[in-house]
Amino acid sequence: MLNENNNYQKKSLSIHYFKNGFSFCTNNSIDFFSHQGHISEFEYTVRNFLDKNYLKNFEYFSIIFFQNPSTLVPYVFFDKQRLDDYLNLYFKKPKAEILIYDKLINQEKINVYSVPKKIYDIIDKLDIDFNIFHYNSLLIKRVLNLSSNKKFSKQLFIHMHFNAMDIFLVKNKSLLFYNRFVIKKQNDFMYYLFFVIEQFDLGPLQFEIVFLGRIDAFESYYEIVKYYHSNITFTNEEPSINLKFLKHHAPYLSSYFN
Repeated sequence: MLNENNNYQKKSLSIHYFKNGFSFCTNNSIDFFSHQGHISEFEYTVRNFLDKNYLKNFEYFSIIFFQNPSTLVPYVFFDKQRLDDYLNLYFKKPKAEILIYDKLINQEKINVYSVPKKIYDIIDKLDIDFNIFHYNSLLIKRVLNLSSNKKFSKQLFIHMHFNAMDIFLVKNKSLLFYNRFVIKKQNDFMYYLFFVIEQFDLGPLQFEIVFLGRIDAFESYYEIVKYYHSNITFTNEEPSINLKFLKHHAPYLSSYFN
């Protein structure tokens, strides 16, 4: 179950796991390590980092998986014996991965996803109480907390990665739609954005687009959307996220750990 306090607290460590590497994220630093598929590098680096730091510096531990999509299942339909069936509708699980899930209590949904079995076993052997989540579980909680129906009944939240985007359609603080799309350039981004808008027949005056964070590296995407839609906001109007967070593949979540 997810904690309602997302942001980093004192003495917290979160490992963010991606397809090509992982980041150690704390309240004052982000260190990215490329493992290029070699699990042994992950184990050595994690053990070395913890041996040097964890006893004196950290009280809370989590690992957040970013490498694969997830799928949502309503409580009423959920069956632990059918995890493969749920995920296969959306994503083909690699043979070397196992299925786990997060409980989204407030949304009455289960978030099903796969993780590398060897990574899971390494974490399990560390004899440390790691909290395990999928990044999408964090985003759903965040999006629904941020949603508002004061101006528009529908809001389209967009979360940017360096190679993907997550889109959430919310109506009256309820999640109507979510998907993750792989993007390489602005044309891909606009194609999927228009696809969702057309699928739900969203008129220009019926919804607003809300970007999660405002990050310098994605400024060109913000600008191109302004040509097609006037109701655009950002979840924070503070100065752009510090450059050190650009080591993270999904910078907005670099300061979230549960």
